[in-house]
Amino acid sequence: MNGPDLSTRPALSRACLEARAFQPIIDALTAHVALLDGDATIVGVNAAWMRYADANQGHQADYGIGLNYLALLEGIQGCVPGDAKSEEDTLIARQVAQGLREVLSGRREKFQLEYPCPSPTESRWFLVTITPFPHPGQLRVVVAHEDLTALKQAQETTLRQTAQLAGAFSSTVDAIALFVEKRDPYTAGHQHQVAVLCERIARRMGLDAARRHGLVLGAKIHDIGKIAIPADILGKPGRLSPPELEIIRSHPETGYDILRGIDFPWPIADMVYQHHERLDGSGYPQGLQGDAICLEARIIAVADVYDAITSHRPYRPARPMETGLCELMDGRGRLYDREVVDAFIAVMQTPEKAQQL
Repeated sequence: MNGPDLSTRPALSRACLEARAFQPIIDALTAHVALLDGDATIVGVNAAWMRYADANQGHQADYGIGLNYLALLEGIQGCVPGDAKSEEDTLIARQVAQGLREVLSGRREKFQLEYPCPSPTESRWFLVTITPFPHPGQLRVVVAHEDLTALKQAQETTLRQTAQLAGAFSSTVDAIALFVEKRDPYTAGHQHQVAVLCERIARRMGLDAARRHGLVLGAKIHDIGKIAIPADILGKPGRLSPPELEIIRSHPETGYDILRGIDFPWPIADMVYQHHERLDGSGYPQGLQGDAICLEARIIAVADVYDAITSHRPYRPARPMETGLCELMDGRGRLYDREVVDAFIAVMQTPEKAQQL
C-alpha cells in the first residue's frame, strides 16, 4: 500500500515528499504510525494506520494527511459534561497533546501513554508513543499507536490464574492449620494470633499486599512441626527435661521437611524453618545470623515471642503485656530485627490495635 495520492493537492509540501521516502520503512511496522512536521501537521501515515481507519469508518480525507494533529486532539476535548466516556477521552487527548508539544519543543525525549479504545464488540487497549524523528529535515515527530489488546488480555488471564492459585494455596494452609487445631488447640490459637500480629507489623513496615499474604500464610502454620511432638510433652505442666527440650526444638526442621515439597510462591518453608533463629546466631536449628534469616521469619519471630510470653501456657499463666514488650526491647537489634520491633511497638501504641490483641 503506497498511501494516498497527493499529486493533485496544491499544498504538497517538502515534508510530505520526505515522508514518502520513508514509506516502505513505516509500512513494515504493525503499529499505526503518523509522521508529523514541526507544526504537528500529519505529512505521512503507514499502511497499518490506513487499514485501521478503513476498518473503523474513518472520515478524514487522505487518512488525515494535511491535518494538524494537535487540532484533531483539540476536537476530542469538547466533552459532554457528566458523560464518563467523553470525559475520559478528553483527559487522554489533553495528555497526548501536552506530550506532543513537549516532544516538539525538545523538552521531552519521549512520551508514552496507555489508553482504552473500546469497540462495540470488545475492549481494546493501545499504547501511544511520541518521539522525535531521528533524521534531519522537515519531519519532526513520529506518533505510533500500538495495539496492546492481546497483551492486556494475557495479563488479565495471568492475574486471574494467579488469584486462583493464591486461593488454592490459602486453602491448603487453612487445611493444615485445621489439622493442627484438632490435635493441639493451644498451638492453633497461638498460630492464629501470631498471624494477626504479623499482618499488622508487615503493613506498618510497608510490605506489599502479595508479600503480606505469604507472610500470614506462613505465620498460620509456623508451628506445624509440633504435630510430630508427643502430646504429653506439648502439654507437660512442669519444666521440660533436656531430652524433651531437644524434641521441642526439632519442630522447625520437622515443619520445613513437611512443607519444602510444596511449591509455594512465597518462602513459607523457610519462614517455618527459621522463625526461632536470632540475629546474633544464638537461635536454632541452624544458628543463622542477620540477613541470612529471611525477613518474614524475622517478623514471625517477634510476633511469636510476644504472643508466647503474654499467652497462657500449660506450665505457667499469661504474663503482662509489658513483660513481652520488655523482652523485645531488650533484644532489639541483638536478637530481634530492629525495624520489626519498632514496627511492632508502633502497632501496640495504636490504642484500638492494642485493645484487640
